[in-house]
Parts: sequence; C-alpha cells; structure tokens
Amino acid sequence: MKILLAVDGSAHSLAACRYLAAFPLGKPTEVEILTVVNPPDVVLTGQTELWYPQFIEHQEERARQVTETARDAISHLDASVTSHQMTGHIGHCIVERAKENQADVVVVAAKGHSAFERVLLGSVSDYVATHAACSVLVVRPEIGEDGQPVQDVPEGRIGHATIAVDNREVSTKLMDELCQFAWTDQHHLVAITASVKLEVFREDILATTMEEAARRRTEARRCADAASERLLECGARSEGYSIEVEHVGEGLVDFAESNHSDLIVLGDTGRSALSRFFLGSTSRYVLHHVHCSVLIIR
Repeated sequence: MKILLAVDGSAHSLAACRYLAAFPLGKPTEVEILTVVNPPDVVLTGQTELWYPQFIEHQEERARQVTETARDAISHLDASVTSHQMTGHIGHCIVERAKENQADVVVVAAKGHSAFERVLLGSVSDYVATHAACSVLVVRPEIGEDGQPVQDVPEGRIGHATIAVDNREVSTKLMDELCQFAWTDQHHLVAITASVKLEVFREDILATTMEEAARRRTEARRCADAASERLLECGARSEGYSIEVEHVGEGLVDFAESNHSDLIVLGDTGRSALSRFFLGSTSRYVLHHVHCSVLIIR
C-alpha cells in the first residue's frame, strides 16, 4: 500500500501524522511525506528580486524541518518512509504527486471544527478530496480545551467507525479495500445503510408504497448485515444497521456523531473530471459536516 502524507507543519498536520501512525494499516506500507512550497504571487521586479530568492530558500528549509517532524511522528510505523518536496499550488501538487507516484491513499488534515468551519472545511483538503483519483483520508483531529488538536493519540485510535454501504458496485469495492486493513476486536465497525423515506401523497397507492418501503428496508438491512459479516471475517467487531432518513448525508452525520465515531468511511463512484468536481452529494455533505475523520474510498 502506497500512502502519500501531505504535511505543512501546522498542529492539525502533526495530528494527522499521529492519526495515521495509529491507523491499522497492516500490510507492508510505503509512506511518502510530501511538503509543498507555495510561492507568493508577485511580479518580479528589481525590488522583489532582492528578497524573493531568500524567501523561497527560507520556505524550503522550513519544509525540510516539517518533513523531519512528520517522519518522527510516524517513526514506529512498519513502513518504508521517503520524502518529496514540490513548489506550486498546494492542492494541485498533492493531487499530481499522488497520480505520479500511484498512491493508494492520500492523507491530509482538515482544519474546520466548529459547525460553521466544517462547512468551509479547508481549501486544500476539499480540493484533494474532490480531485484525487485515489482514496483520501481527511483527518479531523480531536480538539482540546485550548482549541488546538490533541497531539497524544493513543494506539488503536480508531475505536469506533461508521461504514456507509449500499447494494451498488461501489460498496463491493469499498469492502474489498477495507478488508486490506489490520482490523482487530479492538475496532468496533458499524456497517450502515441509509435510505430516503418514501412519502405517500395519494391514498390509492398507500398499500403499494408501504410494500415497497418494506422491501427497501429488508434489502437495506440485508446489505448492512452482509457488509458486517465481511468485516467480522477481517477481524473487527462489527454489526449491521439500517436507517430511514429524509436526507442521507444528514442521517449519516447524525448517526456517526451519536455513536461517537472516530471515522466514517464512504465510497465514491465518480472518476470523470466532471464527476470528481462534484464529488457526490452525500460524500460532500458528510465531508463538510461530520465531526470526525473521513475516509473516501475510490
């Protein structure tokens, strides 16, 4: 498994490193630590040429220090660790490096934590989650009383996770990817299906609608239970669950928060340039509103 870990030296970024270090990766892993120097958008004149080279040199030195800090944070991972530095638009560089290096997962920190900030998310994490061709882990670290990320992440940080599944092909891919991780009975994974409630506006179709709703509930629970069985086979504690909601994204967010999930996992089907731009209404809603980290599997 190839992982691209994008870091910038912020407290959120360091928390993402520690989150990754506690993730049950399992199989032999390659981690590349990526730093990006984002030069200021200025017109080079005689005056700017006096300070611009020194500015870039300073930023490159800081990037090297950030890399070493990240390397220390993941030092106990059973992985080969390399580093790479790029210059340019941060989000674009991350996406391009992931493609160039054929990364399986990009790890990036989110900076929004209040309800308002989560909607804004963060330009880099939002860009990467939307445009990367591979899976993306957006880490939203726990925030302490001082308003800063909690840095002391214990082993087995992923205690509870919500796995959103359905009966589409994307869920099969999602389960295949999830079963590559080293889950144990210390991980409690809930496979959940969320479907939209059927509304009835005419009495003459009430019986038919109720029958269809019952069929959907049965199918949804069957799908969740099947996913749960696979997760059990992969070593995790797991259970299936299904909910009927008015808005799927909102339902998943509410479920993850009420169950104190450390992670929510979603599948994303869109791979065309246009579909990547829109990401997917459910995935985007969850990414922007949920309190915990998000793993989008592609």
